[in-house]
Parts: sequence; structure tokens; C-alpha cells
Amino acid sequence: MDALLLALQDVCRQLLPIIGAVVLIFLCILLKKVWKLIDSLTDTVRKLDPTLRLVDKSIEKVQAPLDTVVRYSKSMDNMHGKTSEALGKAAEFASENVDQIKSFVQDKIAGKSEEVKEEEA
Repeated sequence: MDALLLALQDVCRQLLPIIGAVVLIFLCILLKKVWKLIDSLTDTVRKLDPTLRLVDKSIEKVQAPLDTVVRYSKSMDNMHGKTSEALGKAAEFASENVDQIKSFVQDKIAGKSEEVKEEEA
């Protein structure tokens, strides 16, 4: 058993530097591929820069009409709110004073009927 362990120790002493060298070679290959990937990403970003600038200019051109639309939309919302409020107040006034409105309309109708009768006569 001791002889086996001593033989394995000698083999490991010889293999360890070889395995370390192989690992270093794979590490260098991996670093080279990562370096190429970073370079290709950098080139891609540089190629996208003019496109991004063009998009930015287009967005700036579109911003003014969008601001106008937002302004008109807010105006329409305010107008709708005021109209709804006025109609609500008118309906409330009419429901509170329905008897007075009814008598006013009847008086006007009766007044016109008398004017028509007087004109006929």
C-alpha cells in the first residue's frame, strides 16, 4: 500500500506541472475569445452611434407636435369639465325650481294666446 501511494505521489509530481500548463493555455484561449467579443461589441456600438443620433433628431422633431397635442388635450379636458359643471348646475337649478319654471312657461304661453286672440280680433 505504501508503495502504491509513493508511486502515485511521483506520478502526481510529474503531471501537476503539465496539467497547470494545459489550464494556462485554455485560460489564454478563453481570454483571447473574451477580448474579441469585447472588440466586436465596441465596433457594434460605434456603428449604432449614427443611428442613435438620427433617432434622437427624429424624436426632437416629433416633440413639438406632441406638446401641441398635449396642450389641446388639456384645453379640451378643461372645457369638458366646465361644461359638465355648468350642465349639472343647470339641471340642479331646474329640479329645485321646477314649479316656478312651470308657472313661468304657462304664463308665457297664456300671454301669447291672449296676444294672438287680440290680433285676430
